[in-house]
Amino acid sequence: MSWWHTITFLGDSAFTVPGACMVALWLGLNGWWRQMLRWLLAFGVAMMIVVITKLLFMGWNITPPLLYNFTGISGHTASATALYLTLAVLLTEGRSAQARGLALTLACALLLSVGLSRFMIKVHSASEVVTGLMVGAAAAWWFCRGLAPERKSLRASLVLVAAAAFMLTGTAGQPAPTQALLKQIAQSLSGRDQVYSRTIPL
Repeated sequence: MSWWHTITFLGDSAFTVPGACMVALWLGLNGWWRQMLRWLLAFGVAMMIVVITKLLFMGWNITPPLLYNFTGISGHTASATALYLTLAVLLTEGRSAQARGLALTLACALLLSVGLSRFMIKVHSASEVVTGLMVGAAAAWWFCRGLAPERKSLRASLVLVAAAAFMLTGTAGQPAPTQALLKQIAQSLSGRDQVYSRTIPL
């Protein structure tokens, strides 16, 4: 397995979905109930947009105009972008602007690496990765803009990091079978024996 495959796993739903749930739990335990619901909505809507674009292509060959070689938004890229940008902001709540800038820089490097890995291992086209970045960034932005009115500080940052490390080992490095499940759903909804697939080589 190449380094690109290792990096790409950091955007797999087997990792990011539990990560998103962990963030929601962390917010709830800190009493940030409104932000917890806002985060679940932001992440959930972003992932629903990804799913819809994939189902529209696989079931009916419907794609947005002007997007070249597009079969659906990259879920790895979208989920990684939403999760890591949000974590960078939450982990630096109440800290200096320099600390937040560094955290955001590291988060951007990580999520861009995930996006690039999808392109390098020939799973997604450039249009699919870029739209993933846009959807994930929009979700993180919408969530984070609602943090300003909060006055209570978040606690247990180190516990959150330790939980993330435990979650990573708990996945055993196995990707979630989301693509196969989406194919089954697309077949069922469209009534087709075979789903549409990419015709332009990556």
